[in-house]
Amino acid sequence: MNKNILAVAASYVLWGALPVFWTLLSHVNSMYILCSRILWSLVVSAIAVAAFGKWETAKAALKNRAVTLRLLGCGMLISFNWGAFIWCVVNGRVLDCSLAYYINPIIAILVGFAAFNEKLTALQWCSVAMAAVGVAIPALAGGQFPLLAILIGSSFAFYGALKKKIGLPGDVTTFIETLLVSPAALAVIAYMEKTGTGAVLNGTLKGWSLLLLPAAGLVTYLPLVLYSHGMRGTSMSLSGILMYINPTMQFLISVLFFKEELSLPWAITFCFIWAALILFVKSGRAVSRCVQELEVGGA
Repeated sequence: MNKNILAVAASYVLWGALPVFWTLLSHVNSMYILCSRILWSLVVSAIAVAAFGKWETAKAALKNRAVTLRLLGCGMLISFNWGAFIWCVVNGRVLDCSLAYYINPIIAILVGFAAFNEKLTALQWCSVAMAAVGVAIPALAGGQFPLLAILIGSSFAFYGALKKKIGLPGDVTTFIETLLVSPAALAVIAYMEKTGTGAVLNGTLKGWSLLLLPAAGLVTYLPLVLYSHGMRGTSMSLSGILMYINPTMQFLISVLFFKEELSLPWAITFCFIWAALILFVKSGRAVSRCVQELEVGGA
């Protein structure tokens, strides 16, 4: 198999396996995990930007007020996305994460329609309608509207829309996004350590487990590198199919390994979403657009 295709597939596998990593930190406050992820992602991306000689590109972007403001918005959206995803994992809600990334492409085409006046085909409208029925079923059947899944999927869709037309490499945007939100992350960590709700000074993490915090930066950055490298020689249509490795792995991990209950309403929801995705994939064009916007891993 083509090495580029393998790299893209590997990036989706790593994103799909992320819930397993976050469960290693399930005894740590999810806000602390998020802030640590932001700071260590900044460190790793800064090293990468320096190693690949992209400092000038990053500095030029930071001098552009419009680009900086847009990337600040991106940083806030991806931070929310990461935080909600981590909270779901450490609280045993991985099914929400899986559903979020199944419906994300469908939300993305709605964002494109509303924000960029993009035309939707009949198949795409049918896909949206089926997805809407699917996410409504848990609420109608058991009063459990999948709000977290919608928030995670929507935040990443709006993140992609905001990054549209920036035209910067993924590693540079990752560096700038995390740089802009890192002061807030550092302040939160300092406050939590001072009040005893952190993870280092109070002994929640010690010894080898301290390595999990810097590892959070690596597990964020590594899939991005593989994805960026692999997309140079992988077709958009193939990558559009491969992107469903991520939520499918999360679904299987949730049901088979974390033993989350797949209630009848949720099972029907996933059936509707999968049917919607079949129509979505047939539309082709929307898949390509969504893949183009995947410059950093959600989750």
